Amino acid sequence: MNIGIILAAGKGTRLNSTDRNKTTLQLQGKPMVAYGLELFQQLVDEVVVVVGAFSETVKASLGDNRVIYVEQTEQNGTGHAVKVAVEEIEQRGLQPKQVFVGYGDHMMFYKADTIRQMLEMHDQRHAAVTLVSVNFPRPNELAWGRIIRAADGTVEKIIEQKEATEEEKNVTEVNAGFYCFDFTFLQEAIKLLRPSAVTGEYYITDLIQIARLQSKEVCAFVVDFSEVGSGVNTAEQLEKTEYMLAEKLQKSV
Repeated sequence: MNIGIILAAGKGTRLNSTDRNKTTLQLQGKPMVAYGLELFQQLVDEVVVVVGAFSETVKASLGDNRVIYVEQTEQNGTGHAVKVAVEEIEQRGLQPKQVFVGYGDHMMFYKADTIRQMLEMHDQRHAAVTLVSVNFPRPNELAWGRIIRAADGTVEKIIEQKEATEEEKNVTEVNAGFYCFDFTFLQEAIKLLRPSAVTGEYYITDLIQIARLQSKEVCAFVVDFSEVGSGVNTAEQLEKTEYMLAEKLQKSV
């Protein structure tokens, strides 16, 4: 059994979304969050959607689809959102082997076959965590976490841009924000997260360092930027994503 978690609790402050959750904004005639649900429906047995700000708009966007909703009453970061989802999975007595985690505003471009290949790598290497990474020549434009590798080439940690040194900001391999976790590892590791000294939030990315400290395998599944897109945090990114998605859909016809 596998479970997919969609994070859709954020307020969308930079998009000035005052009456709806940003993941419900339309792209090519469909709410952003619906793309994530459609992806997971091809891959997992159950889908958990973490809601918070304007939660009713997310539920309305997904309609009668079979979904487990869980409320993140305080938006304390991505790590906290995953913790809330894990607690719901445990309370329901579900025992997945793996859990995927993706963002409701950043799952429009993934292909199910790509994620199946990611899962194959995860299984073959008995990984605790496998994450999607992208090489992007201008990483400061994306402002995504930088993937820091050890001398032997393995993933050592992820540093968020706001906490990165100038040297780390020059790293061009970045974290796309899509993960596969071994559920047994996730259950225990999620309890070890601590708030950031800079923002006070709990980061999902800190789970990578926890895995390393426990000598567990961490894998980066590298994909082309076209399979990921920029995500949607600003009006400019919304417009860019709309254009990229229209182009993708046109090619698939």
